[in-house]
Amino acid sequence: MIISDFKYVFLYLLLPVLIFLFILSKKKVKKILLLFAKDFSIDKSYKRLSLIRNLSIIFLFVSLSFLIFSMMQPRWGLSEQELKTENYMITIMLDLSRSMDATDVFPSRLERAKLEIEKFIKSADNISVSLVGFAGTSFIASPFTEDFDTLTYILQTLSTKSVSLQGTRIADALITARNTFNINNDDKKSIILITDGEDHFGSFDSILKELKKMKISIYTIGVGSEKGSTVISHVNPDSRTIISKRDDKTLEYLANETGGKSYISANISLNNVFEDIKKNMKSVSSIRNTKDYKDRYQIFLSISIIFIIISIVLNLCTQISFSNKNRKLDVANE
Repeated sequence: MIISDFKYVFLYLLLPVLIFLFILSKKKVKKILLLFAKDFSIDKSYKRLSLIRNLSIIFLFVSLSFLIFSMMQPRWGLSEQELKTENYMITIMLDLSRSMDATDVFPSRLERAKLEIEKFIKSADNISVSLVGFAGTSFIASPFTEDFDTLTYILQTLSTKSVSLQGTRIADALITARNTFNINNDDKKSIILITDGEDHFGSFDSILKELKKMKISIYTIGVGSEKGSTVISHVNPDSRTIISKRDDKTLEYLANETGGKSYISANISLNNVFEDIKKNMKSVSSIRNTKDYKDRYQIFLSISIIFIIISIVLNLCTQISFSNKNRKLDVANE
């Protein structure tokens, strides 16, 4: 047996107090009667009625005991339930190239992206998320997980210094993102690509064919303003200062080729992206069996009600009997 709520156990301490007050009141009543009649005596019928009334009080106390126990919500007996859940598998690709340090979006492109990711994973339901960081090379920062506290911690550790080789190889990063999924799973999957879109290397033809074959859609988010911002380029040896702008055409191309959608607004919310994903993407349905204890408070509540009814009936019977008895005495005295 499991007790779900122990906070009501203190109510049992009130029962002895109530019983003591009841006994005390009975003694006081008897003393008062003796003051008015020294030869006070009770016949058998009064004793019987008094006994029934006392019995009704006892039933009332028993009823309160069962009521308190039902309030503590006792549970026992395991029950199995089959739950069907709709899970969405999303890989988030986060650009960690130095151009993401640009401040044309407050506080910076990267920090703004991290804030949006954190807000998204804390508010969305039924999602499993993996995280890929990339610049000149790419890596899986987190495989698919629903432990969003750990994922948030990993996200906060990422910076433009997390990847030593600079540049932006989106094509290579897409290959890494593809590897986060189960290839044998035929359900449709999705990738959210967050970048300024400045791809410096590679061709997309090969990886896009693979993603379309696996039914993986890309939803691209261009971070940064149209005017761009000055950053120091580390791609070339001279590390000169350049203007970094969004490459909207590349992002639109990747999204259109895979049946996704491109977002180029500077203030896009990942929750809005997720709503579009749910409209376009087939969720992964999973059925799992869960075991839990059955609630049994109803049993004790029912017993409590039965004892209350018995107590009320007995009390009414004694009142009627006492009333009839007194009426007969009044008639006899007249």
